[in-house]
Amino acid sequence: MKRRIKQITLIVATILCGLTATAQTYRSFTTDKVPFNAKGMYYTLPKTELIFKVKVEKVQESKGVFADYAYMIGAKNIIINDAVKYRIKDIEISSRPVGDNDNVYFLNTLKNINISKTPEGALLSIGEVEENHDCKPHPHAPKPEKCTQPTSSLETNPIYEQKLLSQGRLDNIPNLTAEKAIKAIEDLRERQLDVLSGSVDGTYMNNSIEYMYKQLDKMIDGYVALFVGETTSEELEYTFALTPDKPLIVEEDLLQGIFKFSEEEGVLSLNHKSQAPIVAVRIHSLNTTKEYEKIEEQKKKDDKLQKLIAKKGVGLYYRIPEMVELSIDFEGKRFFKTTHLSQFGVVSYMMDSPSNITFKRQTGALKSVK
Repeated sequence: MKRRIKQITLIVATILCGLTATAQTYRSFTTDKVPFNAKGMYYTLPKTELIFKVKVEKVQESKGVFADYAYMIGAKNIIINDAVKYRIKDIEISSRPVGDNDNVYFLNTLKNINISKTPEGALLSIGEVEENHDCKPHPHAPKPEKCTQPTSSLETNPIYEQKLLSQGRLDNIPNLTAEKAIKAIEDLRERQLDVLSGSVDGTYMNNSIEYMYKQLDKMIDGYVALFVGETTSEELEYTFALTPDKPLIVEEDLLQGIFKFSEEEGVLSLNHKSQAPIVAVRIHSLNTTKEYEKIEEQKKKDDKLQKLIAKKGVGLYYRIPEMVELSIDFEGKRFFKTTHLSQFGVVSYMMDSPSNITFKRQTGALKSVK
């Protein structure tokens, strides 16, 4: 409630600015009404791009090369087929400002003024720029790809002898067979008994004995994996970006797809030919800008005001962002966030040109007017 009152107070302040007779130092025009030989620069209003960081767990089951001989070591719970399964662990929702090509204006500078703009081309401040304004690199400044695929490739038929050898979990036994693997397991277990009984040559500290035992245990597991198979997991991360357009009927929820996902195929882009289910975000507007929308509609019907704007421009155009609820429901999980969407709100303007004014970088809303 306090935030709403503060926002309304700021809007009223801009209206009062328009009623005072101060020297104009700058004027804003739409791109089709720029005065001839006018000096200045173009600026855009920001709109909000939604960022979805998807964390997926990939579980891979790999059949052992000696699975058919698993009965020889009395093994149970044997993996009989290679398989890969995916599971969505988390979806982080954030946002960043981007330029809005549908809302570009020309700032005609009539006097020397200090102007600060964001990398997206939106106004950040005019007048005396404070040292500690928000002109810092945004955490989401690097624009993400629409779909960043993981760097690791899918191994459909891993060669476990080579993999386990590289991990130090097997001895380098030429022409390894099931019988040789079983013999290696028996030899390793005997060496474990020797370690525990103190039959190993030399004098060792207790922690050295424990280390030797664990290393032998690791090698035994490696040989057993040749029979029973192995299950490994890793976390993959994908990033998607979405810039939703304002719906014609704001009161109705907007449902927009982000990516496709299935347990067997994992994360896929929307244009993938797979029939996997679509993971979508539901955008629910809280209608916080409804009253401002009415005010702007009334101003558009004021012929006298519109003729004045067409001839002399306005001070500045700015955003009044809308507050929305974002929710993603998939496989019994809900991912939720409340945030501002600039393009779902209202484009407004002030008639006067205040000597000092700052805007919120994320939304383009008024921050302060002096």
